[in-house]
Amino acid sequence: MSASLQLLHPTPPPMNLVLYAPARDLATLLEARLPVGMRVQWQDSAAPIDMLDAQRRGSPCVILLDYRREAAGLSSELARHLQRSQPDLPLVAVGSTAPDQVDGIVAAVRMGLRDILDLESTTSDIDAVLRRAGATPHPVRSVPADAVHKARLVLLLGVRAGVGSSTLAAHLGVLAQQVGHPGAADGSTAEPQPPSNTTLLLDLGQPAGDTALYLNLDSQFHYDDALRNANRIDATLVRTAMTRHPGGLTLLGQPAGSEGGLIADPAVLVQRLRGVFETVLCDLGGVPVRQVPRSLLNSADEIWLVADQAISTLVSLDQVLKQLDALGVRDGRVQLVVNRYEEDGGLSPAQIAARFSLPLLATLPDCHRLRASANHGHLLLQDAPRDPYLRALTPLLLHLDQAAARALPRSWREKIALALGGLQWKSK
Repeated sequence: MSASLQLLHPTPPPMNLVLYAPARDLATLLEARLPVGMRVQWQDSAAPIDMLDAQRRGSPCVILLDYRREAAGLSSELARHLQRSQPDLPLVAVGSTAPDQVDGIVAAVRMGLRDILDLESTTSDIDAVLRRAGATPHPVRSVPADAVHKARLVLLLGVRAGVGSSTLAAHLGVLAQQVGHPGAADGSTAEPQPPSNTTLLLDLGQPAGDTALYLNLDSQFHYDDALRNANRIDATLVRTAMTRHPGGLTLLGQPAGSEGGLIADPAVLVQRLRGVFETVLCDLGGVPVRQVPRSLLNSADEIWLVADQAISTLVSLDQVLKQLDALGVRDGRVQLVVNRYEEDGGLSPAQIAARFSLPLLATLPDCHRLRASANHGHLLLQDAPRDPYLRALTPLLLHLDQAAARALPRSWREKIALALGGLQWKSK
């Protein structure tokens, strides 16, 4: 490279470029186009990624993924794994806009990768892409020591607005906190202790703020505030800034009346929250699949689709499943919850599940008391704690902590029974 070109592309700050590709040839091709001083470490796409921890120490680490057409499928699997296990890690797709290779670039865009390195571009353009990826805030060192713990993340996705996912999220969240923190509901006469950070209800549904209304809470710290302060999220900030329900559930949502889709990628925020809580239940009722951040879909432990028997809802369910399939996230995590079930209301839950090839997780009966309680500013838990609707939530509660459910099924059922019948925070 000439001296004049070196002046145009001075040696950039140290950066670890790790390329995952099926063959070494792409690393050679890349190094011929990189700015002076940049080198690529090649790793076989099929190799384990445990060594990344060592490579990330010190200089910023950027992962390059081979998105040439023949390697795009394998790279998408790897990207999905990295987005779930290390969401703070910058990923760059390496591909070509040549007519016979553009399918690989399309696959990268569908995976939600924001940085694309085009092999047909100039050294200057490649330099800009890598600098942008390396400069994006990815707080590795600031992740707290307890972040090795990762809470279960469950997405509650209403297939259309009005199917009751926010009402379900409010009741399920409070019950999950009660079950996870039995001291709040066991009738003990001992001095009460502050509830632990067991369950977080992340309310990202539309219309915004509905869950806060159902829980009768007025929050001053919202989702956008948490995004701006993602690096500061820890147990202390959660305890002091986030709103807590009398039953112990922590709520983080959007202010009532806010509009629009989910624009900012919450990957780092969700990673921090999963290091503080035992369970993160995310309500996405009314949010189109195309507006759900890919990091949420990729990192979720389970995705529960909430539907009812209405023909319009079943049409929406079909569309949602096609969209999830196109995104590559229709897998064993996706399960069905049939809400507002009536025996003479149309297809049975089993028939709906069979029709769409989905595991049926739970069937929740239609409950007029839910609406009556909500109109009085109550949860059904307060007015009718033994209602069949609440008892039908048991399979969902068990799924929120599968390890505990497998180890202590009898104990969990006993705790759930206590939570349903002995809550101390009932209305006056």
